Amino acid sequence: MADIRIAPDLWDANVNPEGIIANWFYADGSTVAARATIAELMVEKTTFDIAAPSAGILHIAVPKDGAVKPGTVIGTIDAA
Repeated sequence: MADIRIAPDLWDANVNPEGIIANWFYADGSTVAARATIAELMVEKTTFDIAAPSAGILHIAVPKDGAVKPGTVIGTIDAA
C-alpha cells in the first residue's frame, strides 16, 4: 500500500495554512497508473496536480472540497 501524501513543501503553510481538494479525477476503487494525475489541489488561486505514487486501486481518504495541510495523507493505493 502506498500513501498519497501532500508534499510538505508544496506551498508555504505560514502564509496559507490549508488547501482544498478541488477535484478527484478518479473514483474511489478505480484502478490508476503510476504517476497519473489523480487529483487537483487548490491553495488560494493556485492549483497543483497530485500524481499517483504507484499503480493500483485508489482509496480516497479526503473527499472533494476537503481541507488539507502540507503532509496530509489524502488517500492510498493498494497494489492491483
